[in-house]
Amino acid sequence: MAMKDRPAPWLEFLDHTADVGIRVRAASLGELFERAAWGMMSLVTDPAAAEARDPEIVEVEADDRGALMVRWLSEVNRLHQVRHRVFGRFLVERVCDTSMTGNCVGESIDFSRHEVFGEIKAVTFHRLRVDCREGVWTAEVLFDV
Repeated sequence: MAMKDRPAPWLEFLDHTADVGIRVRAASLGELFERAAWGMMSLVTDPAAAEARDPEIVEVEADDRGALMVRWLSEVNRLHQVRHRVFGRFLVERVCDTSMTGNCVGESIDFSRHEVFGEIKAVTFHRLRVDCREGVWTAEVLFDV
């Protein structure tokens, strides 16, 4: 069963004409980035099946929070596609409006244990939203699939 069929309570999946998206809520900016990465990963595999073997450190910079989210998710997606990694945990060590450092914790894809049921071609800026209202951080991100 695809993770997108049973999302976490803080995660919603958004349908868009030729794309798919996520809406994520969190109590902090760091948690928002962690949950967005988990939500994106759940579109292509079951993050719960990834064992915590090898962390990948990701450092990104951008001009603003929205661009930072796109850079972060794009790097996680690159690690999945190019290095054939699956991740089940994301730990943001440091984040501000224009830079962040995080760990993607997972392992190499093992097709006997990991089902890959989709591919994300790109993280887009279309309808991108990263903001905080009344103490709740929210991100909306669309992906080209």
